[in-house]
Amino acid sequence: MQSTHLREHNLSALLGALVAADSPVSRATLATATGLTKPTVSKLVEELIGAGLITEGAPVPVGAGRPMVPLSPARRTLLAIGLEIAADHVACLGIDLSGEVVAHRLEYLRVTASSADEALRACARVVGQVRADAGDLPVVGAVVAVPGRIAPDDGRVLSAPNLDWTEVPLVGRLLERPELADLTVRAQNDNRLSVLTEIDRRPGDSFLYLRGSTGVGGAIVLDGELMDGRNGWAGELGHTVVEPGGALCRCGRRGCLEAYVSYHSLRERAGLGDEVRIEDLVDALAGSGDRAAVIGLIGRSLGLALANALNILDLDTVVLSGYLAPIAAELDPFIRGTVEAHALAVEAGPVRIERSDDQTDPALHGAARAALQPVLTAPGEWIARTR
Repeated sequence: MQSTHLREHNLSALLGALVAADSPVSRATLATATGLTKPTVSKLVEELIGAGLITEGAPVPVGAGRPMVPLSPARRTLLAIGLEIAADHVACLGIDLSGEVVAHRLEYLRVTASSADEALRACARVVGQVRADAGDLPVVGAVVAVPGRIAPDDGRVLSAPNLDWTEVPLVGRLLERPELADLTVRAQNDNRLSVLTEIDRRPGDSFLYLRGSTGVGGAIVLDGELMDGRNGWAGELGHTVVEPGGALCRCGRRGCLEAYVSYHSLRERAGLGDEVRIEDLVDALAGSGDRAAVIGLIGRSLGLALANALNILDLDTVVLSGYLAPIAAELDPFIRGTVEAHALAVEAGPVRIERSDDQTDPALHGAARAALQPVLTAPGEWIARTR
């Protein structure tokens, strides 16, 4: 490995270990965590401190030896921007290297094919507001969370059924706006960004992630790494067929899981208005019928899709997120009954069905976290860029 590549690798290892730590750590702890020598760690830490990526705390007495100097990710020295486009709002979040929120803005509007231009203008406005709130912090870049499939080459939204978007040149249009023209902008599926906080909570684990929202999406995590697939679409469980020739899905196909358990499909089937919030959906459905029947429909449909996925992926853990998380305990017997009838995984032991910790706005936070990644992957490049 060339010396420049080795330096970048070591800087990335140190910064990644520090950001992943739950509390401030010492140089000695970083040396143990990364396998680097103490002299190498000391030299690189000084470089990261000088670049404003690490801060030193006051020395802490440790027994009879030398005090420990705690190291932490620097606060308020850079800005990573996450954007979220949802069916009823656009939002922007700016965070620093420590993950601390620097600024947050939100605009409510109905996002559809006919309002795509207004949604993009709203995105530019909230980005401009967050950048203004953050002052003169250098911006790493922006990542946009979208409930749809994204072209990996140019950030087009190929299809976002719950927005009625098809072939929308999202990244290209955003880069035309002065608020984003000087930034690196990427777009990614919202569920693939939502799962990032769950990966942080379950380091090294393998699981299937399923999120119920306006649509239904998922992600596959193997040994702590998000599985991409050829086009970055791995985990699209919402369009797994659970009933051939069944109900019409917003994607134009029939029998998809999303046609049975998404917010839109459940609300429309029950004749409820769009004023019903996602978090109130199950209670509202129960008010118009039998709660057990509603839970049973959702659970059995999920169970069939999950059984097929578990057979293909050889996994034994399912994490439910979105509106599914609060009702996970109620769904469990229905999902489990269907999974046990169809999934081979049960022969090796019980399948675990767990709920996500589901922080507020996981896709938005995941987008900001993803926007921060270039600094963690190549801190040397960031240092050179900001000198």
